[in-house]
Amino acid sequence: MLYPDIANQRLEMRLALLKRDWPDAPEIQSLDARTLLDAQLIIAEPLLPFIGDATEAIGQAIAAKQSVMFEGAQGALLDVDHGSYPFVTSSSTTFAGLGNSIGIPNPHVSRRLGVFKAYMTRVGAGPFPTIVSGDMEERLRSVGGEFGVTTGRPRDCGWLDLVALRYAIQLNGCTGLAITKLDVLSGFDEVKVCRSYRLDGQSTRRFPLSAELLERCEPEYEAVAAWGEQISRIRDVSELPRHVLEFIELIESDVKVPIEIVSVGPEPEATMMRS
Repeated sequence: MLYPDIANQRLEMRLALLKRDWPDAPEIQSLDARTLLDAQLIIAEPLLPFIGDATEAIGQAIAAKQSVMFEGAQGALLDVDHGSYPFVTSSSTTFAGLGNSIGIPNPHVSRRLGVFKAYMTRVGAGPFPTIVSGDMEERLRSVGGEFGVTTGRPRDCGWLDLVALRYAIQLNGCTGLAITKLDVLSGFDEVKVCRSYRLDGQSTRRFPLSAELLERCEPEYEAVAAWGEQISRIRDVSELPRHVLEFIELIESDVKVPIEIVSVGPEPEATMMRS
């Protein structure tokens, strides 16, 4: 067991506060620290051998030149320093936050893979230049399953924003990209991408530094050839319809970073490597 006496003391202190704050709640007053702890230790037992000093383990692996993979969470525009503040999260969601998160300053990561959808989504408030509405948004949301995993809250949806994608690539120093949910765009009458904004009457390819400026940006779209074929069962990139490949190549030519991985569905087999 992992320090059960200390865990029991902390749990007793927490329960004492809860019982003080909820004197008329019998379900809280009946809680017992030792009973709760014993139950949790049984659940945790299979995981205990894997708990340790992650910083030391990662540092040793890096020093030994072993392969180490890191996975980031949330999008670059939610970064507390470089995102669309104040519509951000409370931490660094870009590559710059990696060293602080693992306790190793300036870790050398030779391959940085940026993952993005074939269209845009956002949860909650904040500027969203390429947002769509009506039937178009509902179709993207329903086909793409764009609802919060925990809350079930529907996400706002819109066309792919290459201005924002270029900015995210710049922030993270991406060496390659992975495009997901290409299958969601199948069967649309038209597909659009935003390659620049119009801000105060001027066209710009630069991502604004403030949410206030981003709120005033209007997307400048380029229509691309749509594809009617359903592609969710394709398992080889070479079998993708010509218009899908043209869509991929247009993105690459704009952001100047190769798309190495293509995904057309949630199944592992639907994720394909691209030479």
